[in-house]
Amino acid sequence: MQVHLDTLSDFEEFEHDTSVDSKVALMSSKIMETRYYEGCGREGPIRCIFLGEFHPVAGPKISCQFPEDYVSKELFDSISAYIIPKPQIQKCTMTINALGHKIIGYPIRIENSRYERNMYLFNLCFVCDSWSKTVQYEPVVKKLGEHLTIMEEETRFVSSGSSKLPTLLAHLLHDLNTYRKATLVEGDTVMHLKVLEVRKDPTPVHDFDVPVLVASVGLPRPGRPPRVPPGPQEESEQSQEHIEVEEEPFEVHLDADWDLTTRQLLPHINGYNHISKIASDTNVEKTLVKSCIQNLVYYGVVTLIPVLKFSNMYRATPNLSRLMNDHDMQHSCLKYINNDCEGKDKPSLSDVVGVLCSLQQGTTLRAVCDRHFTSPGVPFDVRRLIVFAQIHGLVKCLKRYPVYIRNPTRQNGYRVDSIIGIRRLFTGRHNVDEICCLARIDLPTLDQIIEDDPNVIIIWR
Repeated sequence: MQVHLDTLSDFEEFEHDTSVDSKVALMSSKIMETRYYEGCGREGPIRCIFLGEFHPVAGPKISCQFPEDYVSKELFDSISAYIIPKPQIQKCTMTINALGHKIIGYPIRIENSRYERNMYLFNLCFVCDSWSKTVQYEPVVKKLGEHLTIMEEETRFVSSGSSKLPTLLAHLLHDLNTYRKATLVEGDTVMHLKVLEVRKDPTPVHDFDVPVLVASVGLPRPGRPPRVPPGPQEESEQSQEHIEVEEEPFEVHLDADWDLTTRQLLPHINGYNHISKIASDTNVEKTLVKSCIQNLVYYGVVTLIPVLKFSNMYRATPNLSRLMNDHDMQHSCLKYINNDCEGKDKPSLSDVVGVLCSLQQGTTLRAVCDRHFTSPGVPFDVRRLIVFAQIHGLVKCLKRYPVYIRNPTRQNGYRVDSIIGIRRLFTGRHNVDEICCLARIDLPTLDQIIEDDPNVIIIWR
């Protein structure tokens, strides 16, 4: 459940101090609100953890929080109806976005005659920035709430105001922000918590898609966002705005604990073999290959690119400028395209950039190679360069979509010629790679059919 309380009309306006510290804090929050916003996808740290409860005399209140006084009494009173809600939404994960804070909670209600009102209400909440992505914390908050419920029923750990609570909250805040996991030990009870990354569903895998191991092209670890080098004024604010994560490339070991299908497919994932060819070479059912590759795509081990052909057209994208500024990318690119051959002369960055800048609509990859590599010795592997450039978004492949401008007619009213049957795929929705896989013909045969038929036109996009 998610509750948004963004309008100031729902609350009383707060009186802000005129001190220098409050003005600096206000300016800093305005800068962050300008750069980050709700739904931007940025994952921020946990700013505070507090325990809210319903006191039989004082009503809803904060019994413990770390850091102290991070959530003011005015803020808590404004949203206490959602921290300690009605019984209908008890034991439901809820998110409240109000007054510059996003609060994630899991309200608990314990009914027992030992309490003054025959029940006890409490809620352990995480507080983050209003722009922060918080869905990854919801399972942690839920598990904590259920764990505290068991401890409360056994030892009244929460309602008795245990002196261990402040230490527990401080330990949680530090470990979850630093290590993204925490271990809580209370007596004989041990609980392990871990912040898991919530990924989007992977795109469908087609017969003509080509899987590439991200470890081979120097990409970050699975699920990690690409690093954006901070400017000189941003470096001091980096720790306050979002969490920094490690981004070293990871390695894929064939001897690791993979399932049998994955272990059989990994040696054939080289950046050139498409799904149909991998299924044929490994003698594995195609649907099983698709399912396995889709699972690897979901966990960031594999990414998909179009089939590499020298008859393809590619065009450079604005991201090509990153290659000139990012030294880590330059090193990864030169190492990858050199194919680890010590005998060859090492390629230069100028040669690489010259080839990539020559890629444009109307010029095939074969024409670019003929223009740049006139001598017999090629300084680097052009195919590997195209694979690397596609993975990092430096170039984009322009695909061919044949369109049949006349409706195919049946011959003799019964039988349809095989070539006319192929023309039924010439709708502008299927590219030539997909048509080759569906019709089970090679590309030269399809090119000959297209060239011989004046009613077929090609759309590049």
